[in-house]
Amino acid sequence: DCLRVLHAILAESITPLLAQLIEFTSPDATGLPGIIAELEAKRSLSWCLADVVTPAEVAARRGHEICLEFLASIGGAARFWADLVEFPGRIQSSDYKLDLLSKPSLLNLPAKRAWLHERLEAVVGDADAEALSLVAHHDNITDGLCAQLGVDETTGGLLNGTVPRRLDVTYEGEGAGGDGLRRAWFSEVTKEMGDRDFGLFSTAGEQTLQPNPNSAAYQSDHLAHFALLGRIAGLALYHQEPLDFPFSPAFLYVAFGYEIAFDVLATFAPDVYSSLKELLTMSADELETMCLNFEVDGEEALVYEVSSKRRRATELKPGGADEPVTVANVKQYLRLYARHRLLGAIEPQVRAFRAGLGVFFKEEILSNLRTCCSVAELQLLLCGAAAIDVDDWKGSTVYDPPEYERSSTVTWLWKAVREMTLEERAQLLFFATGSTR
Repeated sequence: DCLRVLHAILAESITPLLAQLIEFTSPDATGLPGIIAELEAKRSLSWCLADVVTPAEVAARRGHEICLEFLASIGGAARFWADLVEFPGRIQSSDYKLDLLSKPSLLNLPAKRAWLHERLEAVVGDADAEALSLVAHHDNITDGLCAQLGVDETTGGLLNGTVPRRLDVTYEGEGAGGDGLRRAWFSEVTKEMGDRDFGLFSTAGEQTLQPNPNSAAYQSDHLAHFALLGRIAGLALYHQEPLDFPFSPAFLYVAFGYEIAFDVLATFAPDVYSSLKELLTMSADELETMCLNFEVDGEEALVYEVSSKRRRATELKPGGADEPVTVANVKQYLRLYARHRLLGAIEPQVRAFRAGLGVFFKEEILSNLRTCCSVAELQLLLCGAAAIDVDDWKGSTVYDPPEYERSSTVTWLWKAVREMTLEERAQLLFFATGSTR
């Protein structure tokens, strides 16, 4: 509360002065830009002398989580985070009583990216260690990948001796290599695997891809391809090369092992969530009239019969077809339904992807990644930020009531969106739509 009062007093006195300085500063003015930057830092409580720790660092050292979150919300953690980007090993240092990886709000995305790269570097070990030299083929980009990346073509499991190593790529018959060629290979191989005609993925919304529950009907070695994608995702995150592949947030949520609770459907299937949430308010008699049991069938059943390629009824738990939903077990039903909705139909594909990802990502790193990164941030780390057309976004927005579009609040909102970085826009878009794309 003291910090909030101090910030309010500083903002009240500094903001008008800043507005005047910015308005009358000419492009060739000397000295004033530095004064403006210092005033902005003082307003956000992030200013201090060069050899003095910032208030945000003091909060981290003393374990004051709420203080650090407040400073972050007003821009007061910027310098602290910039220092951590430069020295990411400090993030898990004993210097801090606060676990900076314990929740997403304690670090910004650049600091999380720097931490992850430092951890993956430690997994690979010696920078001079022998690289994985991959030879690709222009005419068939996936040919020979299983053997070279250590994936069993039949089961999608890992071959003995598959270890994390940096990746060097050359193309058959060519001598060139380097980062640019590796980047081109990432783009080419993921484009091939994400092609809808290839059958591994289907569209989830307009901009993202979700594993196809019936992928086995298109590719007999589909599990090997999902394991390869996991390997490629791990390599891309290690090399800090965003994949031009629009994984759906729902798939990343289950593939990286986030806990599946019923409330998760509010993000990934809001209409389904709103409908099912009504079950929590029903009486025992009302639930009985619904005639629900721990089974989904018809169009809700997402699992296919391999022989007929038709949907089949699926029990949410053993014996679920004979267990009615009651007041006593409705929460369990909702949790199991959410798991079915997000994972049930694609569990073999997810398991294969995780196996490939696990070459780089052991459970300790995955656990820290899940607590420090939201799914939106994970999507940005892996896939990068796609260009977001603010004019198109604004034109597609529906206002309720319609006259709200002309309000000063909405005007300020779109002004702020235009001033955001690509990653900030992507995270706002995820908040509004459930996807960063």
